[in-house]
Amino acid sequence: MSPDRRRRLLSRTERTMEGQGIVRMFQFRGGVAATLAIFAVVSCGNPAPTATPTVRVTPTAIARPSAAAGPCASVTTTTDIARVPPACAALWAPYGVTKVPPANLTDSTPPAPPVVNATKGGVSDAEMKQWIAASNRDSVWYRWAEANDQASLMPRLGEVSLDPPAELQAMAANEPITQPDCALFPAKLSVFAISPSDRRFFSSQPHTTSDQYVFVGTYPGPCTVTALNTSGQTITIASYPSTGTTFFASHLAQDPLLGPLLFYDGAGNCNQSGAPSTWCRS
Repeated sequence: MSPDRRRRLLSRTERTMEGQGIVRMFQFRGGVAATLAIFAVVSCGNPAPTATPTVRVTPTAIARPSAAAGPCASVTTTTDIARVPPACAALWAPYGVTKVPPANLTDSTPPAPPVVNATKGGVSDAEMKQWIAASNRDSVWYRWAEANDQASLMPRLGEVSLDPPAELQAMAANEPITQPDCALFPAKLSVFAISPSDRRFFSSQPHTTSDQYVFVGTYPGPCTVTALNTSGQTITIASYPSTGTTFFASHLAQDPLLGPLLFYDGAGNCNQSGAPSTWCRS
């Protein structure tokens, strides 16, 4: 990975390995419809934890088919858009996709891990559960889009300029990407409020964000993201030898077909100058 990419926390394939620099990006989905809540997530090393009083939230799994499930109910596997029912194709046409996912795709959304709610009452546990369920749901769509070369879906899932260049290049070359769970779903999350001084960290990147909260996610390792190139060879896009953490700025949005998602518009890591120490000690 080049020095430039180590300075930016991008999408779900850029992660900061403990003691290494950024090796994980967190992608978030670009939005449609109403913004319901706003926050951010941060990558850190492993300094001592803070003494901030916290409440542990155990999110529940939310199985919710796409809004297209009705007209697309007969679509049980990923299918070329020309081969699905006309009403189903009409729903997906505005998204610019060439394939349609199975109607029950998001039923595979995994339950989120326990969360440390350190917002000091700023966010209720119930709302936190919604955010985290949307984050995991967002990752399911991200994985499907990359595995099926559906680049047109990416702007609805997050700020594309923050996505890993290697992934964008693979998609441009029609090389399907395999994202394992360890690259998408955190094993632990902590959530903090963003202060005015914290916000200056994002503007120094520069990332323009008005997000209210920061989420610190720890991801398991080892973990490898791969792609299948046009020669039929499996190539490694990113490899994480050990557990690492990542952060991102994002907001909750409602997409008419994809459902509730988390859209990110800023990111960083604790190896960067000015990264808030409270986040990095979580």
